[in-house]
Amino acid sequence: MKCLATGVFISFIITLIFLPEKSNAIGILKSSNKATLAEDLKRPRHVFLHGNIVTPSLIHNDIKVPEHLTEFGFFHSGWTIDEISEVSQFTTFVDVYYNEIDIMKAARNHGLKIWVQIAPIFFDGYPTYRKRADYLERWELAKKRLEPFSDIIIAFDPLDEPFHRSKLNNQTLKLYLEEIAQLVKESFPKAKRAITFMNGTVRKSNFKKIIPKKYNLFAVNYYVGESFQQQLVEKLMVKTSHLDVNYYLIPRAFKTSNRGFGSISESKLISQAKQAYDFAIANPKVIAIYPFVWESIFGKDDYYLGVDNLERVQEEYRKIGHAISNTR
Repeated sequence: MKCLATGVFISFIITLIFLPEKSNAIGILKSSNKATLAEDLKRPRHVFLHGNIVTPSLIHNDIKVPEHLTEFGFFHSGWTIDEISEVSQFTTFVDVYYNEIDIMKAARNHGLKIWVQIAPIFFDGYPTYRKRADYLERWELAKKRLEPFSDIIIAFDPLDEPFHRSKLNNQTLKLYLEEIAQLVKESFPKAKRAITFMNGTVRKSNFKKIIPKKYNLFAVNYYVGESFQQQLVEKLMVKTSHLDVNYYLIPRAFKTSNRGFGSISESKLISQAKQAYDFAIANPKVIAIYPFVWESIFGKDDYYLGVDNLERVQEEYRKIGHAISNTR
């Protein structure tokens, strides 16, 4: 009886903590269904429920994210098993390669889904990305390892920017991508088949002719400029409007020494994050935000500072991620 009373008291206290000023239960029920803009997002407060029990995940009545926007994670995140617990507080999925089984297990254990990169199964890699001769055998082996995770797979990605990277001619590549999609669909019918197009591909006059069939999730990336690539995303949407597809957004989330991308301040990266989120909540066919990149990359000639080294940018994406993941 004492435990029951304690539980009721804790519930009452939590209600008081999160009850808006000058409001009541009826007021909350009547609150607006209008989506919360990026400018108004905030991180959940950490609340001590009892003793050492802490939660950052209590739902805010005043944060509303449209039902169509369900997913948030980082493109090529590079997260280790030890990091999954932390990132699960503000993401819904982990970006993984098909053979990272331990990461998939950790994702499942923390309530996350997975977005699976399968390019090494079907393509021979940099710099040619040509069709592998033994792709069917490789797929059979990979499929068996992935089957236990079929319930948490959001999407399969056959090759990032395929028409930019692969040395196959466009029509040959189109047919090969369609074959890959069919293989995926037969074995994992609930998972989406996703493709990220390079900006130059979407801008081509013949783009419609090379769009692979059997894919149902598209994005376009472009990391030059200070603003989110809204016009380019809208161009992709127009050119694929005849298809039954959804979209995901890949805003820039890095600073780099590579002059080809141009310099950009953290304030502008934060602005891009907000622009991407506001675009997503206003467009019902956008289901995911997938920023690039979390883990910093230090190459021989250039470096790319990801969100792991950009504290203010990370804070903004944590707010966006919390809003999406904690209202699902």
